Amino acid sequence: MNIELQSCALFIIFTIFVMFFREKKLDLMNRKLFLRALFACFLCLIFDIMSVVMISHAVKDGFSEPVTKIVCKLYIMLLTLQGYFSFIYASTSIIPSSGRRLKIIQIVYNIFFAVGEILILLLPIGYEATGRIVYSYGLSTSVSYFMCALFILSTIITAFTFRRDISGRRFSAMLLWQGVWLLAALIQFIFPQFLLVGFASAFGMVILYVQLENPSAFIDPATGLFTANALSIYVNDRYRFDRPFSMFTAKIHFLTPGVDINMERAAVVRTARALMALGTEPAFRIDDDTFCVVYDSSGKMFDKAKNIKMQKDGVKDIPAKGSYLLIPDSGEMKDPEEFFRFLHTYVDAEQEVLVADGSLVDRLREQNRIKDLIDDALANDHIEVFYQPIYDVKNDCFPVAEALARIRKSDGEIVPPGEFIPLAEENGQIIPIGTRVFDKVCRFISSGEAGKLGLKFIEVNLSAAQFDLENPALFVLKYTEKYNIDPGMINLEITETAAAKNRDIMLMNIQKLSEKGVTFSLDDFGTGRSNLDYFVNMPVRNIKFDYSFTQGYFNNEKTRHVLSGMADIFHKMDMHIVSEGIETEEQMKAMKDIGVEYIQGFYYSRPLPETEFLEFLAEKNS
Repeated sequence: MNIELQSCALFIIFTIFVMFFREKKLDLMNRKLFLRALFACFLCLIFDIMSVVMISHAVKDGFSEPVTKIVCKLYIMLLTLQGYFSFIYASTSIIPSSGRRLKIIQIVYNIFFAVGEILILLLPIGYEATGRIVYSYGLSTSVSYFMCALFILSTIITAFTFRRDISGRRFSAMLLWQGVWLLAALIQFIFPQFLLVGFASAFGMVILYVQLENPSAFIDPATGLFTANALSIYVNDRYRFDRPFSMFTAKIHFLTPGVDINMERAAVVRTARALMALGTEPAFRIDDDTFCVVYDSSGKMFDKAKNIKMQKDGVKDIPAKGSYLLIPDSGEMKDPEEFFRFLHTYVDAEQEVLVADGSLVDRLREQNRIKDLIDDALANDHIEVFYQPIYDVKNDCFPVAEALARIRKSDGEIVPPGEFIPLAEENGQIIPIGTRVFDKVCRFISSGEAGKLGLKFIEVNLSAAQFDLENPALFVLKYTEKYNIDPGMINLEITETAAAKNRDIMLMNIQKLSEKGVTFSLDDFGTGRSNLDYFVNMPVRNIKFDYSFTQGYFNNEKTRHVLSGMADIFHKMDMHIVSEGIETEEQMKAMKDIGVEYIQGFYYSRPLPETEFLEFLAEKNS
C-alpha cells in the first residue's frame, strides 16, 4: 500500500500541533484560522490513509464496497474542506477588511464550497488498486480536484492582487505554500499512483508555521513576554476584527544614572514576572524598560494596574520608580496607527499615572493635524516669511526687522506661529522650517529693495535642534554665499534654552560666523534658566527682553526692579536691549526711560508680509 508519504505527513502535522500548543500564543484571528486549516489537514491525512487501506482491502479481499466509497468520499470532501479553509485563512490575512469586499468574496466562496460538497456527496465515485497503485476516480473526484484547484488559484491570485498590502514574507510564504500544493495536485491528477497531495499539504503547513505562525518568534527571550512586534500584530488584529480592548503600560525610571547592568536586568525580570502573575492576559515588553498588558475590560485593567503599582511602590532595593499609562477603551482611537501614535506620544509622560480619555486623544489628533499641515506647507511651499519692524530709539527709524515664519493655507488663511512652532520644535520639523525661512530671508535681502529703504539687518531665529543636527556655521554661510549677500545683514537669535543645551557647539559656531560678520542676539531673555555668568560671557550684541518679562515690568513691582537693574547691567557691558511686546505709548515711553535701544511690538507694527513691509519702510524711513 502506498501510504508512506501520508504517514510521514501525518507525523509532521502532529509535530506542528505539539509545538504550536506548547508555546505561549496570542489570540489572533489568523491563528484561529491557521489552526482550523491545520486540523482539516490532519483529518484529511487520516482519511487519505484510511481510503488507501480500504480500497486495497476492497479490491483484494472483498471488503465492503459501500463503506469503502463512503470513506473515499469523506476523504475528498475533507480535501475540499482543507482547500476552502486554506483560502479563508489566506484571504482573511491578505484582503483589507475595510469595506464589504472581504465579506462578499467569502460569501461567494462559501456558496461554491457548499455546492461542491453537495456534488461530491451525490456524484458517483470509483476506486482502483493495482499493486502499489491505489486511487479513486469518477465525477465526485473530478469535482474535488476542480474545487481544490479553484481555491489554490484564488489564493495565488489574491496574493498577487493585494501584494502591496502585505509583507514580502507573507506574500512569498503564501505563494510557496499554494504552489507546492498545486504542483502536487497536478502530478497526482496525471499520475494517480503518486499520492502527493497529502504530503504537499502537510509541507505547506510547515511553511506557514515557520514563516508566519510560529508563536516562539513573538517571545522576548530575556523576559518570556511577547515582543513589541507581537503587540503591533495583536493590536492590528483587534482593530481589524472590531474587538475593543483596554491596556496599561508600566515604565521603569531609574533614579540614579549609570545603574549597574545586573540591577537593571533584575528590575526588568521582576517586572516581567509580576505581569505574568497577574493572569492569562497577554503581556508585552515594548521597550527595554516599558511593558504593557492587554485586557478585554477596563475594570479588570484598572484592578491589575493598581496591583502592579502597589507592588512597585513596595520595592525598596532598586533605585527606580514607575510611571503608568492606562487606556480604558481602545475605541477612543480610530485605528491602529492612531493608537500607536498615542502610545508613543504619552508613554513617556511626566505624570506617574496618566489615564487616556477623549480630551487626551483629541489633543493628539490636533497635534497630528498640525504636523500634517506643516508637512503640506513644506511640500507645497506654503511657508511664508513675515517681517516685524524694530524701532531704533536713538535714530528714530526702523533699521531692523525680525523674520517670522507663517503658514498660509490653500484658502489663504494665515496660521500663527504659536499654533505650529512648539510642535515643530518637538518633532524636528523646525529644522526644515528654519531652512526654508532662512533661504527666503537671504533671497529677500539679495533683492536690495529693503537695503535701499534703510534696513541694516534682519534677525532670524536659530532653533536648538539646528545645533543638534546641523552645522549652523556651514548652514548660514551656504545661503549667504548662494545669494551673494553680506553676512553682516544677518543677526541670528539664540534662545537661552538653546544656549544652555549646546554651549560648546554654539560657541564654536558663533566664533566662525562672527569672523564672517554675522551678529547674534540672545532671544527670549527672562524665560530661560541659564546662569547669569553663562550668557554674560556670550559674544552677543543684543539682549531681547521676552514679551512676558517686558509685560511684567508694568504689572509687578519686583519685576520692574529686576528689569531696570538688568538693563543697567547690560548697558555697562556695552550690549543693546530690544524690548519685545510693546503695545501702547505708555509702555514705549517707559522702555525709553530705562534706556532700551530697540523697541518691537504692535505699538509700531504687526509682522508684515514682504510687500507690506517694504511699503512700511518706505513710509517710516523716508
